[in-house]
Amino acid sequence: MSKVSKWWTFTKERFDPPTHSVMLVLFLFAHILVINATTSIFATSKDDLFLLIGITAFYFKLRLYDEVKDYELDVVINPHRPLPRGLLTHQDMYSGMFVCIIVELLCFSIQGLNSIVSVIIPICYSLLMYKEFFIKEKIRPYLTTYALSHTIVTTLLSFAIFSFLSQKSFLQVVTDKTLFSFALANWMLFNLFEFGRKTFATEEEREGVDTYSSLFGRTGAVALVFSQALIAHYLCFNLVGANTGFMISGFAAILLILGALSLWYIVKNNQTSAKYFRLFSSIYIILFYLILIFAHIIP
Repeated sequence: MSKVSKWWTFTKERFDPPTHSVMLVLFLFAHILVINATTSIFATSKDDLFLLIGITAFYFKLRLYDEVKDYELDVVINPHRPLPRGLLTHQDMYSGMFVCIIVELLCFSIQGLNSIVSVIIPICYSLLMYKEFFIKEKIRPYLTTYALSHTIVTTLLSFAIFSFLSQKSFLQVVTDKTLFSFALANWMLFNLFEFGRKTFATEEEREGVDTYSSLFGRTGAVALVFSQALIAHYLCFNLVGANTGFMISGFAAILLILGALSLWYIVKNNQTSAKYFRLFSSIYIILFYLILIFAHIIP
C-alpha cells in the first residue's frame, strides 16, 4: 500500500469520515448561530471553510494522540488497530501531529492576532493531554478524572472558535455569559459521548479493561451519562436568541429516548440493549446540535 492509502485506511478506521464530517459541520454551525445571536459580525463562507478545516485538523490530531498514548495497551487488547498492527509507524503519527498543528495555526491565523492566540491555548492544552499531564501513572487509573481532564479541551476550542468568528480576544469570549455557557455545554456533550461509548453489558466486559459499567455498575454508568445531558441542556437555557419552546420540546424528546434505552440496558443487561445505549449516546451530540440549530432558525 502507498502511504496515502495507508493514511486513508487509518482515517476510515479511526476517524470515520461520514460520521465525523456530520458532527463537525453541525458543531461549527451551532457555534456560528450562537455567536451571531450575540454579535452583528458574521463570518464569510470562505472563513467558515477555513475554520472547519482547522477544527477537523484539531480533532484528527487528538485521534493521533490517542493512537500513540494507547499503543502499549492496544498491543495487548486491540492488536487489530492501525499502529499496533504496523499499518503506520510512530514516526507517521508524529508527522501527522505536526502537520495538523500547522494547519490549525494557518486556518485560525486568517482572522488575525486574537484568533491565533486563542487557538494556541487549546493546542498547548492538547499537548499536555498528549503527555498525560506528566502524571501518567497517577491519572490513568482514574478513568472518570482522566476523561474529564481530556474532554475539557473542547471548551477551550469553543472559545477559540468564538474568537475566530467574532474577532474578540480569548478573555472577551470567556467573560460573555452566553458563549461561556455554550462552551461548557460542549464539554458536557463530549463527556456524555465518552461515558456512553465505554459502557457495556456484563457479557461484553473484558478482563483488565476498565469501563464505566465495570467501575460504577450499569446504573452508575447511566447516571454519569444522564448527568452530562441534563447539565448541557440546563446551560443552553442561558443562550440568547434561541426559540426556548422548541428547544425544551426537542431536549425533552431526546432525554426520553435516552431514558428508555437506559432503562432497557439496566434491566436486560445484554449485548443488544448495551449496543443501542452506546449508539444513542454517540448520536446524542448530533441530535443536540440539530435541535439547537433549529431553535436559532425557527422564529
